[in-house]
Amino acid sequence: MAQNNNVEVSWISLWRVVLMVSFVLALYMMRETVAILLLALIISTVLDRPVDTLENHKIPRILGTILVYLASFVFLAFLFYTVIPIAIIELNNLFHNLGGVLDESLGSGFSNQSFFFSSPGVQQFTETLLSGGVSFLEILGKLVGGVTFVIATLVLSFYLTVSQEGVKKFLVAIFPDTTEDKVVQLYERTKKRIGKWFQAQLFLSLIVGTLAFVGLSLLGVKYALVLAIIAGLLELIPIVGPIFAGALAVSIALTNSLTLGIYTLILFLGIQQLENNILVPLIMRKQTGVHPVMILVAILGGAQIAGLVGVLLAVPVAVFVQEMAEEWMSVKSKKRKGRLAV
Repeated sequence: MAQNNNVEVSWISLWRVVLMVSFVLALYMMRETVAILLLALIISTVLDRPVDTLENHKIPRILGTILVYLASFVFLAFLFYTVIPIAIIELNNLFHNLGGVLDESLGSGFSNQSFFFSSPGVQQFTETLLSGGVSFLEILGKLVGGVTFVIATLVLSFYLTVSQEGVKKFLVAIFPDTTEDKVVQLYERTKKRIGKWFQAQLFLSLIVGTLAFVGLSLLGVKYALVLAIIAGLLELIPIVGPIFAGALAVSIALTNSLTLGIYTLILFLGIQQLENNILVPLIMRKQTGVHPVMILVAILGGAQIAGLVGVLLAVPVAVFVQEMAEEWMSVKSKKRKGRLAV
């Protein structure tokens, strides 16, 4: 005998669905504002520690914030006006030479292919940087979507940093009393994990990049700067990244001579041994807890979704999602144990 299964949907459930859909649509329409807010929160979180250190040394918080922001601007301006243009020029020459080598060996017409770094727009941008004919804010604006976007992000992050525990106060202000404690605890754990990952990754990348640049320069390998930058960036990918960077450097050196290629191979083997036996064990004591595969996937996905802004937001968002997943699994495990105990 057939039974009729009646599904009743209350008006409250319908309104919840409508409100959720409306909220998602509102977030999508305000996506630029949301990106500004998230970037400001990340910048404030990163700069909180040095500002707190200055405040502990009796420097007023507003003065410490100004000093930290000025130091950050000077460092970024140095990169944009000196290191990055030279790296782009070297990378462009590297691509052209690789194209010539492949053209000779494969006859594929590879050298005639257009590269991103040799496009007229990128060349003009590089020349503008070298000449100093564009302001620092305009550079950032071109990278992330406009000067207004940059100014709004910097102003908001500045106010959050000046206010002691500004991010925590902001989260408490926007979340209801029933959830604010969990949200703050989640933020604190995410902040701690991101801080450990960022410090470890920055330290590894700087050491490996510097050693590669000094060694390649002393050996006289072409494109030492761009090869060193590639070696530092590829530290994001354990094992595979350093191998790829070393193979690329050896390949470039072999175009000069076999002896130079062997010396370059010895250099990268030495850097690899130093990293594996000294640097990584020291850093891994901190147990960063962020899986490199997750970091790589997040960065690639962020770049595809929102370009440079997506890359900047990728790691913090991925770590936050990981923390939420671990929190949910922990609560679920406790409930299961509670049912078994009963």
